[in-house]
This record gives sequence, C-alpha cells and structure tokens, in this order.
Amino acid sequence: MSTTGDDRTKGPEQEPGGEAAGPDRPLDELDHAIVGLLQQDGRMAYRQIARELDVSEGTVRFRVNRLQTSGVLTVIAIADPHRMGYQVLAFSLLSVDLDRQKEVVDTLAEWDEITYISSCTGRADLYVQLVCRDHDHMWHLLYERLPAVEGVTKAETFMELKMHKVSYGYR
Repeated sequence: MSTTGDDRTKGPEQEPGGEAAGPDRPLDELDHAIVGLLQQDGRMAYRQIARELDVSEGTVRFRVNRLQTSGVLTVIAIADPHRMGYQVLAFSLLSVDLDRQKEVVDTLAEWDEITYISSCTGRADLYVQLVCRDHDHMWHLLYERLPAVEGVTKAETFMELKMHKVSYGYR
C-alpha cells in the first residue's frame, strides 16, 4: 500500500492477516458465522463477534464491511407488524397479463401495505404479501384498489391466522 495518502495508488485492501479483499471472493466459514451472529442480533458489537469467533475485531470489521459493500449483508430493523398496528396479514396469488407484469409490479411496489412481491411459477404469476390495519382496510385493498390496477386478472388471497416462523437465516 502507498504511504503517500493518495488513494489512487493503493493496492487491493488487505484483511488483517494479509488476505486480499474482492467482490468475487467466495464466502467462507467465517463469513457465514459472522452473518449468522448478526442475524441473531443485528446490533451485536464487533468486539463480541470477534470474541465468540476467536478472531480479531479488525477482521470482523473488515469482513462485515466487505459483506455489506458486496451486497451480501444488509443490517436492518424488522418491526413486528402486529405491534405496529397492522392486525391483518395476508398473501395474494395474482394472475396478470404477462405483457403488463412489469407495470403491475411497479404499481404494487408503491403501495405501503405491500411488503413483498415476487414473480412465481404455478397457478399465479405474482406472490404478494399484504399488511393491513384491520379487515375494512383489507377489504378496501382487495375490492377497491386492486381491481383498479390494469393488468391484474385474478387474485386469490389467503388470510394469515397465526405466524409460526419468521426467519431470514440463510446459511
């Protein structure tokens, strides 16, 4: 690395211990372990992660930064929808005119009540997750707003009765 202070002359950033960073570097056991700990507690201090994994705090800081920069890891707060005032959760399978699918997705992505949209295979084209304050709010979405979206041809909606597991723990 250059000692002149000119960032343009620096070589690849080095991890403590000499390993070169790079966006194409495959994830190793340490990366997976760090992600796993942050999935349990997104606010866990680097010092605590380092202690649990028996590595230096600098290594943890470097790895987390690389994981975030490469798009592998985003640390966010996940609010409990019920405690936020959304008492009715549901998901809808939507059939759409395929030539208008992008337009439908773009329209629905603007709705605050829709928390997730994905294209899918099977009897529908889109999977949509909805959160609503109450049944009247859900009715308004399903019978007034959704039918007004050009390109939606059918909606099959399933009300959530009880959530048994929520996990974003991919390993």
